[in-house]
Amino acid sequence: MDQRQYNRVLVEYPASFSGQPFRAPGTILDLSIAGCRAHTPFIVKKDECLGVLIDIPKYEHPIYVAFAQVRWSIGQEFGMEFTHIETEDRERLAEAIREIETASGQQ
Repeated sequence: MDQRQYNRVLVEYPASFSGQPFRAPGTILDLSIAGCRAHTPFIVKKDECLGVLIDIPKYEHPIYVAFAQVRWSIGQEFGMEFTHIETEDRERLAEAIREIETASGQQ
């Protein structure tokens, strides 16, 4: 059984993914402080390293994850671990997750 260190919250946020040699839109389907599950119109392979912009509606600017490692991939859906995210973006991400957990009673 897969034991996660951090709880994930269900979301549907627009995102932009960049890697070698592409930049494309997608959707974040669930989110934690350490990673997410996403869907894109293209295939992403396990172990790819991506940059990610997550457009959370409450923020004027997207959250930027400089490096995210793809840990699994099935079709057009994949899971990523955030391996490098600046402190300010990590704090905004944590705040957004706390608000979702509070609103949905997931604490």
